[in-house]
Amino acid sequence: MKKGSRVTILILLLLINVYGNAQQPDSICGRKVVYDESGRILSWYSPEIPGAAYNHVIKLASEFLLETPVEPQTGLPMYYVTCCFKGPHMTPDKSFVARRWIHNPACVFAGSVQSFAVQYYAYTGDRRYIQMVREMLDYQLGHGTTHENFSWANVPYASANPFETEYHGATWWEGRRGDGYQVIEPDKVGELGYAYLKFYQVTEEIKYLEAAIQCADALAKNIREIKPVTSDLENYEVRIGKSPWPFRVNARTSEIFDEYSSNVLEPVKLFRELIRIQKQINLSEEKCMGYKNATEIAWNWLYGKNGPLRTFVWNGYFEDVDHDPQLANRVQITPVELAKYLIANPEYDKNPEIHVPALLYYAVSAFKTEGMDAMNEQLWCYRPMGSHSARYASACALWYEKTGNEWFKDQAFLYLNTATYMTYDNGVVAVGPDYLATWFSDGYSDYVRHFIDVLAAVPEWAPADENHLLRSSSVVQQISYEGNKIAYTTFDGQSTEKFRLQKKPSEIFVGDRKIKENSNLKEESWKWEKFKTGGVLTVSYSAGSNQTKTIVL
Repeated sequence: MKKGSRVTILILLLLINVYGNAQQPDSICGRKVVYDESGRILSWYSPEIPGAAYNHVIKLASEFLLETPVEPQTGLPMYYVTCCFKGPHMTPDKSFVARRWIHNPACVFAGSVQSFAVQYYAYTGDRRYIQMVREMLDYQLGHGTTHENFSWANVPYASANPFETEYHGATWWEGRRGDGYQVIEPDKVGELGYAYLKFYQVTEEIKYLEAAIQCADALAKNIREIKPVTSDLENYEVRIGKSPWPFRVNARTSEIFDEYSSNVLEPVKLFRELIRIQKQINLSEEKCMGYKNATEIAWNWLYGKNGPLRTFVWNGYFEDVDHDPQLANRVQITPVELAKYLIANPEYDKNPEIHVPALLYYAVSAFKTEGMDAMNEQLWCYRPMGSHSARYASACALWYEKTGNEWFKDQAFLYLNTATYMTYDNGVVAVGPDYLATWFSDGYSDYVRHFIDVLAAVPEWAPADENHLLRSSSVVQQISYEGNKIAYTTFDGQSTEKFRLQKKPSEIFVGDRKIKENSNLKEESWKWEKFKTGGVLTVSYSAGSNQTKTIVL
């Protein structure tokens, strides 16, 4: 890059920072905001210790979800029958009141797999979260899955009417903003299908693998190839208005209600993971070929002339927005999640060093809240929200880890600090500073995981006086933190783990094999990075399937 270009970019980024910090708020969600001497926002909990609040707020939020209030009409935990509630800070009698709004179970349950069964369980070793998520998924399978004779068979409904115990798509405002009866969202079929697969890897319970494969089969069967625009004379608007899967489609009849969704990433993740573990699950070559074909069609469209990486038409995710045939709305969840995926999987992009920062710069320029280090959700709900601020922070932290670019680390610090203010002392998480109600997606399933991603990317922000697994390249099936040792097993035989520990280990074993310390992590080995207090342990092994890994402290 030429020197002049670098200077231009730095000036633009400086203007973004200066503009965004004008008229900073005195309080957020009822808490007085803490700033440092230069006017940068700090977290509300132990602001003198960078990162201390991150561990604190995810503990508050996660423990609250285990004891979620029951919805009195149905006798079920609120997250089974409504998307959101009013907490004691909003009700005269300090009670919890379920709100009557379109429910989004597929999104909540899929996010809960990642936040709680995969990441927070590995972080804490608390198996109550495995059982909580198991009950969520079992409820969706039993009460929110399409009929086996449908065109889209045996796949999850994304939405439901509030307080209804059976999910069949939301009929509130049907034809205007609700999905409609028997209408599904294919991107959520991919999202929850991938979550089913990850939960299978945690538990090895076959019903979750079968559910994941049914989702993949329906997606592969119903994909459509959108031909790229090849001439200026073609009707560009018609071509750009369709995607490999529609946003809303009737599962029984295949009638399409919304043609376009930019969110092809979730189906692709499902396909690629099934292909990766083909031998472990005895998946037929025929199925794999179908999944590979669908993946190629979707990925080529994403990067092609009609796709959102060129058009930046990031549209079609939220279940309660108006039907949008003109594609007027824009969302930041899809491009930022894509950025996170490309950081973790650069082999799927020829130019990740171009596309990742482009996606992040787009998100912060289009959705940054004026006067606050926070992200607005979407153009049609242009309001700052905690989970979306945390997502952007996590993507920036991961890109900093990859590149060493300090600007992205700073963005992660500021935006995640803002996100901490949404959490109250009782574990209730408000959607945002001007939206004090709580959504189970924004406050929990799409909140906790981003904090853990940040701690993994910037481990000096993880608690120095505790032991935690921050990241594993494989799903962790069992983990215990007991006395002077940590013992765990993973789904894959080959894996790499990253821990924040109070002190350097004395020995590490894979099964009964002692592995050596090696700063280059060659073959089976581990390395230690010393901090002022404790440090970071990275463990790598190539033959550890079904064997317990033991870290002796």
